[in-house]
Formats: sequence, structure tokens, C-alpha cells
Amino acid sequence: MRKTIAFYVNEVKSLQKYKLLLIGLGFFWIFSWCIFGSILGAQIKSLNQAAMISSEHMIWQRTLLRSAHAHMNSMGITTILIGLSIPHIKGMISEKNIKKIILFNLISIPIFGFGIILEAFFSDIIGIFSLITAISATGGIIYILTIAIWSSLFIFSAMKKNN
Repeated sequence: MRKTIAFYVNEVKSLQKYKLLLIGLGFFWIFSWCIFGSILGAQIKSLNQAAMISSEHMIWQRTLLRSAHAHMNSMGITTILIGLSIPHIKGMISEKNIKKIILFNLISIPIFGFGIILEAFFSDIIGIFSLITAISATGGIIYILTIAIWSSLFIFSAMKKNN
């Protein structure tokens, strides 16, 4: 009996650390990408003031950078939500699997952001699937899969608790 209680207490403490880590990382992502968005906004404003004629390529780069800013802030918010929802998910799957989902989610965010930034600054031809596009697509796919799994677990957990 004592071993069972001790195991449960250790599991709760471990998941509590993950919860706090995710909330902190989520706020860090939001902060970082707000700073990045501010720098981007200043650069775009200076280009507009210089009356520089935008080529289609420049417009594409600006659109990608704005998209990165918006996507990365939403990813920060979902990271916080994952941290806050851990207590509701823990009864659905093992702690080991929870940690795997969290790890894949956390890895996907910088991969996606890095790929989008590379695409904005080093895109070759619009519409061509390049290695840089593959980087952002890989991060995006992993992110979407982890969010889909997490949201499914959360919904099933809510349905289970209501029965």
C-alpha cells in the first residue's frame, strides 16, 4: 500500500514538473515571437519608408515572416494549454506516453519555426517543395499530430468523467 502511494506521489510530482515546464515554455515562445514580430514590423516599416519597391519575392518573405509570428504565438498558447490539461489526461494513458507526446510537441515547435524563417529568408522559387519547405512541413506535421492526439485524449477524458 505504501509503495503504491509513494509511486502515485512521485508520478504526480513528475507530471507537475512537466506542467510547470510547459507553461513556462509557452510563455517563453509567446515572448520570443512577440519580440521577433516587433523587429520584423520595424524592418518592414523601414522598407516602406524608404519607398523601396517590393518585388513578389519580398512580399512572399514578409507574408511568411508574419505567418511565422502568428503561428509561433499560437503554438506558445497551445503549449500552455497542454501544461494546464495534464491533470485531466493523466488517467487516460501512462505517464511515459504523456511525456512522449509532450516531447514530440516541444520538438516540433522549433523545427517548424526554424523552417518558416529559413523559407522566408532563403526561399528559392515559390511553389517548389525544397529541403527548407520539408523542414517546416515536418515540424508542422509533428505538431498537428501531437495536438490531435492530445485533444482526443482530453475529449475522451471529459466524456469518461461525465459517465
